[in-house]
Formats: sequence, structure tokens, C-alpha cells
Amino acid sequence: MKLNDDTLRRMAEEERGQARVPDHVRSAVEETLASLPETPEEPKVTELPKRKRYWKIPATIAAAFVAVCLILPNTGYPVAQALSQIPVLGTVFEAVTFREYAEETDTTEVNVKTPKVEAEKQGKEAADAVSKEIDAMNEAAVKQFRKEHKDGGYGSLDIYYDVAADTDRWYTVRVVREQTAASGAVEEDYYTFDKQTGNLVILSDLFEKDEYIADISANIKEQMRKQMKQDESVSYFIDSDLPDEDFSEIDPNQDFYIDKDGCLVICFDEYEVAPGSMGTVSFRIPQKVYRADLHPEYRS
Repeated sequence: MKLNDDTLRRMAEEERGQARVPDHVRSAVEETLASLPETPEEPKVTELPKRKRYWKIPATIAAAFVAVCLILPNTGYPVAQALSQIPVLGTVFEAVTFREYAEETDTTEVNVKTPKVEAEKQGKEAADAVSKEIDAMNEAAVKQFRKEHKDGGYGSLDIYYDVAADTDRWYTVRVVREQTAASGAVEEDYYTFDKQTGNLVILSDLFEKDEYIADISANIKEQMRKQMKQDESVSYFIDSDLPDEDFSEIDPNQDFYIDKDGCLVICFDEYEVAPGSMGTVSFRIPQKVYRADLHPEYRS
């Protein structure tokens, strides 16, 4: 979202019609707004690889924000209500339920909850594309399940979603498809959006150097061995008598999300790197492991 002083002026005018603002508060805010330049300079744009852009906040907007924050706490006007009207930098993403249904027969059960990712103009194209892909994949999974059980046989299919991460910069939707029959299988897909660009980001987009694959894989192996040493019930496909079947390295675009501390979390489906008893597994990778491999814009 591109911010300018006109935005703050318009917000102030709209606010007058939405709530009662004490005269002394209105005067103080109007004084600040009046001091802002009528024709602000365009914010500078820094060109970065992959056509990613970052907008600098004009100093006048920062000044107005500080003024409002200083004035409001000393009035009866709710601070939260005022701050909720201040524009947020970056695209706002939200996953909402788009399609939900259940089917049940004497031997099968299907429960589906499909999300639609909503976003502002900047991220709408990516959000719409992801929503269509998720819906298509979910319906394909249901169709395949019906086909496999058309002649009978007990089984269930549960498809649902949640938000794996929602930080200042990243928004990740996780879609889970869980099927049970004679044995179970769980598949997860992660869709990560960069709020600063509105783009969908896959793992390889984050890195400038291909060494990230080896660096992250080595750390995961280290974590696997440590967990297995500490707990005999933990088991991974590593250091076995069948080395060709052991975990070797992550896929260049392995599923992932970025947690609130800015660390990568690498995610694996059931049976991908461990026996079914382990379910789906994930590994939190310290930033020091891969920081040198990142594109410059992601190193901050």
C-alpha cells in the first residue's frame, strides 16, 4: 500500500463522521496535519532482485503517527480505535472458508474444508491463483478417494487448513489432507506469501546461493541424529542399513514457513523422511545455518 499525507488527511475527515472527538484533540491533530507539506515527495524505491520492492515511509507520515500516539492517550478517545484507522505497511492476507461439506456412507466418510486466500490489490493475483490451486487439489483428492472406495472398503478423508504463520512480513496457509484406510497417510502443503511484495514465495526464491540445500540438509541430519540419541522412540530414515533409502537432502522447493523469530521451519509429509509412526515432521533451522545463502533483501 502506497502511503502519503493525503491518506492521513482523508482518514481524519472520515473519522470526524464516525466518532465524537474532543475539540482539543481535533485541534491538535489538525495542527499536525496542517504542518504536513501539500505536495510530498514520492517515496524512494529501492530496486531489488526478482522485481521485489520496498517502500520507505515518508518522514511526514512518521511525524503524524507519533503526534497521534502522543495526543490520544491523554483523551477519552479509544486509542485502539484510532490506531486501527492507520494504514498498515504491506499486503494483508486472510484465509477464509470457501467450500465446506461432508459426505458419509456405510463405509466411508469425507470432510472437506477448503480455504480461499483473500488479499488486497497488491497480493490479489497470487492469492487467487493459490486459492484455485488448493480447491482443484482438494477436489482431485476427493475424486480419487471416491474412486478407490466405489466398490466398498472402509476409509475416511479429512481435508482442512490453518494459518501456520502470520508475522509482520510472512503469511503461510497450511492445507492438510489426511486419509485413513488399512493404513493412514497425511499430506501437507504450505503456501507462503511475502506481505511486502504480495507475492507467493517458494523456498528457492529466498536464496541467492544454491548452497542452502546442503547447508539446511546437514543441519536437519544433525537434528535427526540428536533426537534419535535422546529418545529411542524417535526414528528417521538416516544411518540405516539401506543408505539408498535414507534422507539425503531437501528438495530445492521443500515445504516451509517462517516463524515469528524469522527462522525457517522445513516441513516433511508422512513417510517422507521417517516411518509412519512419526507422522508429519518439521525442523526449525537456526538463521546462522543459511543466512549467508540468502538474497540480500532477506538478510535483515
